[in-house]
Amino acid sequence: MKTPAFLSRIFSALASLRNPADRRLYVSPRQAGVLVTEDTALTLAEWWACVSVISRTLASLPWGVFERTEQGRKQIDGQVAWVLNNQPNPEMTAFSFREAMMAHVLNWGNGYAEIQRDLSGRVVALWPITPDRVTVERRKSDGVLIYRVMNSEGAEQQLTADQVFHVHGLGFDGLVGYSIVQMAARSIGVGIAQDVFAQSFYANGTVMGSIVEMPATMSSQQIKDAEGYLNEKHRGPENAFRVKVAPVGVKTHPMGMPMTDAQFVESRQMSITMAARWLGVPPHKIADLTRSTNNNIEHQGIEFVTDAIRPHAMRFEQEANVKLFSARAQGRVYTKLNLNAIMRGDSKARAEFYRTMTQIGAMSINEVRELEDMNSIGPAGDVHLVQLNQTTLEHLVQNPGAKMGAEPLPQIEENEDEEDPAPMPTNVIRAEALSWIREQRKTA
Repeated sequence: MKTPAFLSRIFSALASLRNPADRRLYVSPRQAGVLVTEDTALTLAEWWACVSVISRTLASLPWGVFERTEQGRKQIDGQVAWVLNNQPNPEMTAFSFREAMMAHVLNWGNGYAEIQRDLSGRVVALWPITPDRVTVERRKSDGVLIYRVMNSEGAEQQLTADQVFHVHGLGFDGLVGYSIVQMAARSIGVGIAQDVFAQSFYANGTVMGSIVEMPATMSSQQIKDAEGYLNEKHRGPENAFRVKVAPVGVKTHPMGMPMTDAQFVESRQMSITMAARWLGVPPHKIADLTRSTNNNIEHQGIEFVTDAIRPHAMRFEQEANVKLFSARAQGRVYTKLNLNAIMRGDSKARAEFYRTMTQIGAMSINEVRELEDMNSIGPAGDVHLVQLNQTTLEHLVQNPGAKMGAEPLPQIEENEDEEDPAPMPTNVIRAEALSWIREQRKTA
């Protein structure tokens, strides 16, 4: 008889608590009077927005596979590149896979996927595993790191580290990440409690609550019926502006504090800031433009890439480099997420950048067109160009009659018996060179 899934999870949790090497922190799931878990945290709008913007941004980046050669790096279009950029498994696209993995990392602190290989050891698929079914520990017999995975039927499967694509965040031992939701439970609990408070406020007709004083001759059943009647007729926003009639002798005593005393609006703003702080997201990325201006929002966008996206991208890259290639290819073949796709800026800034890079010979025309999702213009576009009218100051000094961009004049062999002329002062050389450059510009 198989053990039920929920019992297996309880036994797994108890076993981890008995493990002296387990340093995961336990935080009560009830904070600010509400239940805070990895699932309920996503019901908080600002937490969802932060997780969503990071996950979809990283999922949209091109993930190239490259090989180091003597001529430089060469892009490889193989099975691993197909898995990372198109279809990691028959049921998911690469975008969906990476988005789910990143969301697991941001909520649970860990994202897991089983690596499927063919008979020759090549990677053919990546299958995501939800973090709530995984327990990481060391095998007692030999100390090998293993991943205990619980399936839907309560059966357990053990996977070794080379069988699991594991991306995690900050953790105590560098092997397993802390659950960010558990660490931020108090902040998230306050935000959810504020949502519940606002919902209850409007559900009760924007009335904070009150005590109704009635004649003492009423029986307990009459009091219960009166409470039901009042709640039914006066609760809900649709009843907020209706006329109320109270029997003679009934007195109402309001309860609670005004919204201004609770600073409800200010506390809601603080909840947005706290969520952005926990996940490293600039507030303007989750539609909070309170402190954003036209002057600093571009720099905040760059900070989002460098501070929020780049660290996660490196975690994905390094895990892929270690787990998805053979030992013979490691160090020579590697992956790279292209962050330039989200740092190109507006059209004017991109045009200026491309102009500078092509003028100094750092980029070719075809490389620029590729970044702009345009087709190549052929072999002529692979040529790296530089400006013809550039030369060195030393060349001009040594060749006063040379033209800009011309080949250096042949040097006249000096007679060793002749005495060296007295050196010309540096300021005189610089003055003659600048004067010659001005004359050339006038005649050009």
